[in-house]
Amino acid sequence: MKQRAPGELYNAQALALGWAGHCDPGLHFDRPEFVELAQLWYDLRGDAALPARDAMTARRLKDLLPSIAFYERFIGPDGHPRHRVRLEGMRFVRIYGSHTGQVVQDYLPPQHASRFALGLEETLAAMAPLRFLARTDSGEANFLSAEFCNLPLADNQGQPAMVLVCAHFSPAPWKDYFDAAMARLKAAQAKSLASAVRASAVKTAI
Repeated sequence: MKQRAPGELYNAQALALGWAGHCDPGLHFDRPEFVELAQLWYDLRGDAALPARDAMTARRLKDLLPSIAFYERFIGPDGHPRHRVRLEGMRFVRIYGSHTGQVVQDYLPPQHASRFALGLEETLAAMAPLRFLARTDSGEANFLSAEFCNLPLADNQGQPAMVLVCAHFSPAPWKDYFDAAMARLKAAQAKSLASAVRASAVKTAI
């Protein structure tokens, strides 16, 4: 069986169900602080499969703390994965409400919880940072667009069970926000491809 690429299931579900969301595993972040955060993840990982949750200290994340939330994955009584909020910055609280200690599937409406939880599951399955674009659908608000940097982390037993989510929220309408972001993404991908072609040509000439 062919293994799915990171974010492939999320994007397929978004297309099929009309979700206002997209996963970009290429990490073409618009926000420079997300580039730095992803680099910090790789630096802290070292030779391990994942960085530990405890490595993401307040000192290392101080400039981003208001925009960060931590989610812990566990298996519920029904045998399905669930996700508990372990920490949330004030910007998350302003958008989603205060939910530290609560389970995502219990406070978000089912259709929004499914999308949010799949983003967390895709991040843990990828064992690598992922970039998401999404409208911030919640019980009270669905008027903001956002770029997310999701980082998988290991728990105290070394298991992939934690996800750090950092968000930058925008008041731009989702369609305008998404169209502009995808145009920038396509331009970045074309630039990367052109650079790769030039590098290959130089190598061949040498």
